[in-house]
Amino acid sequence: MKPAKYLNFVVCKLPKEMKLAISGKGGVGKTTLASVLAHLFARDGYRVTAIDCDAAMNLPSALGIKTKIKPLSELKDLIEERVVMPLGTYRLNPKVDDVFELYSAYNEDGVRVLVLGTIEKGGEGCFCPENAFLRAILRHAIFREKDVLILDMEAGVEHLGRGTARGVDLLIAVVEPGSRAIETLERIKKLSEDIGIEKLAVVVNKFIDNEMSRSVISRIKYPILGIIPYSECFIKADIENIPPYKICDLKPFIDIKNALEKVVYGKNRGNTA
Repeated sequence: MKPAKYLNFVVCKLPKEMKLAISGKGGVGKTTLASVLAHLFARDGYRVTAIDCDAAMNLPSALGIKTKIKPLSELKDLIEERVVMPLGTYRLNPKVDDVFELYSAYNEDGVRVLVLGTIEKGGEGCFCPENAFLRAILRHAIFREKDVLILDMEAGVEHLGRGTARGVDLLIAVVEPGSRAIETLERIKKLSEDIGIEKLAVVVNKFIDNEMSRSVISRIKYPILGIIPYSECFIKADIENIPPYKICDLKPFIDIKNALEKVVYGKNRGNTA
């Protein structure tokens, strides 16, 4: 089934990089989408960084990394050293470039992977040291040049502060074609607007071609990048701890990648066939 909407973003320039945040409810397939897109972009010669911002922390294994990556939120001594100042004040822009390098892992495609770890909720008003440190990591990642950056978010976008979010080219909301998809999209849209993310697009996952699914898709008012059919292959990949791009059909993801390049770059720059 073809996407129900056509992309209608106006692209004014050809940026050197692409910064994507992927959000959605737990279990809808955010990590699967993030890992397969990272694989496809890396295969086409892009320099890819993938950051796991979800408390479940499944992105490294989905990218084939077997060793445990230390979550950056657990670097307590370093956070204390870099963030905490005298009289109980905090540095909001601590030095993190060396941390970014030291605590990265790379998969066989050359994708750089980091795990952010948990962040305290509370939005812009929450200035605990861990939050300041993790947001500095994200700012450093987002404003690096010539990278494809993929952020595997939680259902919300609490990791992103207002200034950081402005560097995100596109927020991708992953939904299943069920009764709560529209409600989920509106919540994600509201959260993204609150911190200054202007562009939202949708990926519909676990699609089964029936009347209910088609009805839900017809009510989505945001651009749809692509539709991924339901497949037990992804369950198998998860159970056997195999990166999904090694055993599953990549055609829907290739279509999504090509759509992303059209949205961000204004044309299809990829070579994936």
